[in-house]
Amino acid sequence: MKKLLDRIALLARRWATYQRVRAELETYTDRELNDMGMSRADIARIALEAASLLKSQPKPTAEESAEESAALVRQRHFASR
Repeated sequence: MKKLLDRIALLARRWATYQRVRAELETYTDRELNDMGMSRADIARIALEAASLLKSQPKPTAEESAEESAALVRQRHFASR
């Protein structure tokens, strides 16, 4: 039962992270996105990637998990260039 609840909590955190990252990226102009090396078409993929980076662990605050995911996405995105 605990595993099920942990899995549900992880999915909820991933969904919240996806929504937060997507909402933040959608606030940028096309030029700002281009300066970061992405386009508007990349937003959903990047938000999904950020959410998938969350691992099962003790519950961080929603803000901490979003910041952690955003940092990992930036690191992964800019390391591939």
